[in-house]
Amino acid sequence: MSKLREYHGSYKSVCDTFAIEQNEFDQILGQPEKSEELFNIWDTDKNGLIDALELFSGLILFSEAKFEDKLRFLFDIFDFNELNSLSIIDLEFMMISCCNATFKILGLSESEVNEEDITEFLGKNFNDDSRVNISQMLKWCAKTPEIRDYMIKIKKLPPESKNPKSHGAGSLLIDSERQGALQETKSLGAIINSKKYQQKLDWLSGLSKKLQYLN
Repeated sequence: MSKLREYHGSYKSVCDTFAIEQNEFDQILGQPEKSEELFNIWDTDKNGLIDALELFSGLILFSEAKFEDKLRFLFDIFDFNELNSLSIIDLEFMMISCCNATFKILGLSESEVNEEDITEFLGKNFNDDSRVNISQMLKWCAKTPEIRDYMIKIKKLPPESKNPKSHGAGSLLIDSERQGALQETKSLGAIINSKKYQQKLDWLSGLSKKLQYLN
């Protein structure tokens, strides 16, 4: 995660907008191998630009760090006004960026985030004028099954609850029976098209190895 923070610091020194060009991408990541291939994962509309918020949201989500460390980094990125709290609009923006990043990493370029679903989901948990600090955010994620399901669906460790279930020896995989049950869950995690997601699991495993040096 410290390496990702270093890359984010490089991004802030190289770019003055949320749009990143190929040469800026190379500067930020230090001329990575297969740079064009990596850039094209994010440049799905082929306009020569990628969204910095989607890029870092995806790299954070799919890193091997603990959930708390991921959330703290995401929180810092979306705390645009540096108030140490996020508004509901900030939270919506974070979730949309995370979902878009997930689609791109999984190669589901034809999928779209249903922003109304995210607005409705947050509206059930927060008032319109709410502001959430990092401690509140961590507690909310730990008790919210939709967040846990989402992380499990992308095969990453979910937030720790007060009664965490055992994860076998650091494994990020779940058994097929539980995976099948989660696919039936109608929740935020179901934003990902489960059928196409299953077709991409092997591809994702290979891609994760390519991105491992970013952790």
